[in-house]
Amino acid sequence: MSTPKGIDALHFALPKLSLPIEDLANARGIEPEKLQFGLGLQAMAVCDMDEDMVTLAADAAWNLISHQGLNPAELGRIYIGTESAVDAAKSSATYVLGLLEKRLEAEFGPRSLGHCDALDMTFACVGGVDAMHNSLDWVGAGSKRKALVIAADVAKYAPGSPGEYTQGAGAVAMLITENPRILAMEPDFGVSVESVSDFFKPRRTFEKKSLLQEAAALMGQTLSDAQAEA
Repeated sequence: MSTPKGIDALHFALPKLSLPIEDLANARGIEPEKLQFGLGLQAMAVCDMDEDMVTLAADAAWNLISHQGLNPAELGRIYIGTESAVDAAKSSATYVLGLLEKRLEAEFGPRSLGHCDALDMTFACVGGVDAMHNSLDWVGAGSKRKALVIAADVAKYAPGSPGEYTQGAGAVAMLITENPRILAMEPDFGVSVESVSDFFKPRRTFEKKSLLQEAAALMGQTLSDAQAEA
């Protein structure tokens, strides 16, 4: 019989702000009961100016590491499932790794997670499950391996759209190990895939000048074209 593998520990992080779903329903002319009782919604998580999927993922991971008393040397990989990555070039997991290293530096020194593999897996709502399945196989391929798997997203829809009241944000960090304390996964599972265009997020492009000027405006400052292009 193979050694059980699965979720050994689990922690989460949410934005500091939230909007009562009743307030949104009233503003959109929707019966609050439809959202509260029909869909089970009570509040909608809203990211503050200094929050995004990376900071939420890092907070969830830090909650897990600190509460479980983990030594970063025990971890071999940080895998993230997300469809709201902040960078189209490098993985969000590397940003999370960097933020965690700063928090760990006082106790474990610099670059305490430099040995970890750090990767994103993108597939709408199933990205986190894919990251977990991949890590279950990895944990089982070695001795005493531990993987940090994070599911993190910031979901946004156009104001007044049918999906607006389903949006929100949050992150869940899971420690994947052998002989897990919370949940052991069956070694066999099925896969079925079909190309269905239920969600579509076109490639995003940004102009550096506009981004800097918008950031300055949020801080109550003005940045000229020359300053932004310098």
